[in-house]
Amino acid sequence: MDQQNQNLSGAEPTAPRHVPTAEEIARAEAEAVAAMQRGDAPAKAAAPQADGAPEAPAQEAAPSDFVPYVDDVPEPEIAPDADDEDDGEYIPSEWEKRIDALSPERWKLYQIIGGAAVGIAAIAALFLTGEELSTYGLIVAALLALLLPRYLERAWRRKLTVAKRAMLIAMVIGLAVMFVVVGLRTGFTLRGGN
Repeated sequence: MDQQNQNLSGAEPTAPRHVPTAEEIARAEAEAVAAMQRGDAPAKAAAPQADGAPEAPAQEAAPSDFVPYVDDVPEPEIAPDADDEDDGEYIPSEWEKRIDALSPERWKLYQIIGGAAVGIAAIAALFLTGEELSTYGLIVAALLALLLPRYLERAWRRKLTVAKRAMLIAMVIGLAVMFVVVGLRTGFTLRGGN
């Protein structure tokens, strides 16, 4: 590797150096292995010239102990329209089949009910846990409000925008109710009940 860098940092090259292809590298490696197994020194292969000039010995193109690596070969470009390998036809889950069978109005109603239930459960997790478990209540509320809708969207392959809005509205209403309940307990004072 250092010898390659020395070649590049030395005198300015006049022509671009030939980069061997993967086939040329594999052939050179196979010849070197065969020569080593016979006990001979590996033969120096002639490097082809890009401009059609006669082939020069490999010693002129690179030092005698230069060994080409497969990493020296440029990566082939992948066509931009090449599709990823498909594993076959997509088979929807049982829940997806049930959701597809629903009418749009019924699906919207179920989203509203489910979103409101998740919103109320998140607020309940925040306020109904005691002081000792308040950290766990916060974690449960965050999981319900943030991760559950994202998971269901991916699992069901449907956007749940109506359910998210219903959850947000239920959470705002739940916060207002809890504010009133806590306010009635403390007499709407800003100090704690100590």
